[in-house]
Amino acid sequence: MDILEKVLILIWLVLPAYVANGAPVVGIKILDKLGYRRHPIDRGKHLFDGKRIFGDNKTWEGFLIGIASGTLAGVVQQFLGDFDYIYIARGVVLSIGAMVGDLLGAFIKRRLGIKPGDPLPFIDQTSFLYVALLVALPLNLLNISFIDFSILTIVTVFLHVLTNFVAYKLKLKHVPW
Repeated sequence: MDILEKVLILIWLVLPAYVANGAPVVGIKILDKLGYRRHPIDRGKHLFDGKRIFGDNKTWEGFLIGIASGTLAGVVQQFLGDFDYIYIARGVVLSIGAMVGDLLGAFIKRRLGIKPGDPLPFIDQTSFLYVALLVALPLNLLNISFIDFSILTIVTVFLHVLTNFVAYKLKLKHVPW
């Protein structure tokens, strides 16, 4: 198997996490145009350090859009694949893990005093993937090696930077990261 084939297989395996991570940007943009009021997950609360827990950008709407979209990606994979229900289970678990990982990244950024929307290299690109893998691997929904993990990290960083730039150019995001 050549490296391109390996990369494509790995992307296919974690696709629900990628979809879950990216979908809220589009979904929230649609809800904003409809005049829907967002609901921050942290409800505006601050921790003992005086900083917001997650910030206004982490909303219940985005969280649920991410999980629903990633799960739908798993359903589509099931129909495009060999009709094995593991795709759906993997879709649900990877999506939930990705959204929790994204929240973890926001939590870390707030603790470091980084404002919502400001970059934190590597954490911004990988927290969603790492938590998704951390949840899916013990459930035997994925079987990847350390080399696979390393390839996914490199590919994810590259794809994250690329897709965020495209989203910025399409005016879906205010910043290109």
